[in-house]
Amino acid sequence: MRSLNRLKWLHAFEATARHGSFTGAAQELGVTPAAVGQLVRALEDWVGHPLLHRTRTGKERLTLVSEAQDALRDITLGLDNLESGLNKLRGRRARSVVIITASQVLVMNWLMSRLNRFSQTHENIELRLNVTEKLMDVAHGEADLGVRCGKGDWPGVNKTWLMDEEAVLVCSPRMVPVDKIACGEWLAAQKLIHDDTPHPGAHFPAWDDVLHATHAPAVRDSGLHINSTSAVILAAISGQGVAIVRRALVQQLLTDGQLVQLHPDTRWPLTWSYYIVTPQHAVMRPEVKIFNDWLIGDVLAEIAAISAMMPAHK
Repeated sequence: MRSLNRLKWLHAFEATARHGSFTGAAQELGVTPAAVGQLVRALEDWVGHPLLHRTRTGKERLTLVSEAQDALRDITLGLDNLESGLNKLRGRRARSVVIITASQVLVMNWLMSRLNRFSQTHENIELRLNVTEKLMDVAHGEADLGVRCGKGDWPGVNKTWLMDEEAVLVCSPRMVPVDKIACGEWLAAQKLIHDDTPHPGAHFPAWDDVLHATHAPAVRDSGLHINSTSAVILAAISGQGVAIVRRALVQQLLTDGQLVQLHPDTRWPLTWSYYIVTPQHAVMRPEVKIFNDWLIGDVLAEIAAISAMMPAHK
């Protein structure tokens, strides 16, 4: 009789063995390192002996005991076969469906319009959207393709660079006179909107840095603090103040005139970029490749159009 109720133990063990740490496995599985450790220990209790050597130093602090080496190959093969079987269950009817995953802010402010344009010209391909902050959907094959913004150091997925990102200053056009768009004194007199959403490793500029770069006097006002990038953008549109945002998330709003960019000659490049991510061990189905290639072409065309309108970088 198959012990299928122990699949979670095997999944956690296989990921831990590949990464050499509970932390790496947890990042891939979308859970905490403590949860991975508990699953691995449950498997060790069941087999009756340790499966990993645990050390306190070194990059890979967990290594397989010799008895587990051969077993790991069978476990990895078994998990791959299970994934293949699940994909076959989707059958031919699912072959025209592409499941896409992205974060909420990216969907609302960047991806949705592109999905609509794609659907207008590819009526035979159905797009399904899974909105989540986690990457595990793609790594585990629960989504065909994801779009993510970050440093690109996600384990368990293939990554294709899409475009770089930068921060820009924006506000409602109702707020700023035309002759004040590049005025530091005017900027310092406005309410400053702070995006308190974490941007780990992005080098996202703080307001002190922006005020210094734009030769604006220092301000004491704490401004408006918001812990949602989407809400920051909405606050800027409604004229509640000036915001620092990622360009890609507001480019359409700038083009439509709902927002205006302040100090357009000054650049704040980020170390985050946009990537298409796909499952590492899955062959890209034809319809997924069609969407993948279309998205790359759509983004490149937009970048070219924006670059033609933008002033040269200082």
